Amino acid sequence: MIPFLLSVIILLMIIVLFTAERWPDYTAKPEYKPLVEKSLEQYRNEKLNYKAGICEYDYLGDYLNYGTVNKYAAPSDFILDADGIPKPKYREKFYYNPVTVAQHALTLYGRYLQSEDNLPEFLTAVDKLISMQDDAGAFRYPFSFEYYLNGEVYEPGWVSGMAQGQALSVLARAYAVTNDRRYLAAGDKALRFLLTPVAEGGVMSTLRDLHPSLSKYIIFEEYIADPASYTLNGFMFSLLGLNDWAQASSGESRELSQKYFKSGIETLEKILPYYDLGGFSAYDLGHITYNKAEPHAVAKYHAIHIYLLHALYTVTDNKTLHGFEQRWASYVE
Repeated sequence: MIPFLLSVIILLMIIVLFTAERWPDYTAKPEYKPLVEKSLEQYRNEKLNYKAGICEYDYLGDYLNYGTVNKYAAPSDFILDADGIPKPKYREKFYYNPVTVAQHALTLYGRYLQSEDNLPEFLTAVDKLISMQDDAGAFRYPFSFEYYLNGEVYEPGWVSGMAQGQALSVLARAYAVTNDRRYLAAGDKALRFLLTPVAEGGVMSTLRDLHPSLSKYIIFEEYIADPASYTLNGFMFSLLGLNDWAQASSGESRELSQKYFKSGIETLEKILPYYDLGGFSAYDLGHITYNKAEPHAVAKYHAIHIYLLHALYTVTDNKTLHGFEQRWASYVE
């Protein structure tokens, strides 16, 4: 009897082993080991915790727990205008940044969910964001910016897929709360610009610069560059925006949002292995497309990558995303 039970137990263990969710074993190149160790030390020293942003994502919920955990930098890094909207400092001057305004609005939305007294502040921030949108639907940056990968200086008016995506997340919530069609119109314009190809002045690109065989995969670029750099967090933020607008909008806008969200998730599945350094995640793929000796790894963005993957997994049930979330979380546990 005992040998029979032992055989059954062993068989069950084998079944569990081979049917459990698994992810590819991407081993870090030996030359990346010092970078991985340095990044992990930075993660520990800065007391980062990816779990702060972990949530079962809902487009009507608190965006990545912003309402609970989001805090702004030291007072020297930004000022608040008369409405309490932050203006970060760039080259000794203070400017409205569309991403900062959007994240401020999302923070206030999370606080509104805790108390309706915060609704006026949220809508004030949303209206400020709308005031920054141009006729093409773009949320442009009003300051110059030097891109680290190629040294190019982006003149005021440059655009980003991350700005478009986070604006969509704001506008989806604002429209759901108020049913104000101004927010619906602004979101539809933001969507159209998000889906505008880089060649036409927009932010949608492909993976062609990674390899010509990947040209069919679309991606939304945080920084427009030639060759493309494929910044991971900005891409995932844009996907959340598409998900949110697919829930809030209707008709053609909903269909487009759903279509490109699905395509974006297919891209994410394909591209995630390239960011895996075997102990940490890369910020972008500049080390490949620009032939850099070392990837760009930033501790706080590793945490952001994990909770963005979790958010996208909760709305897709995509096992590849879940696998990388677990793998990258294991690096810092």
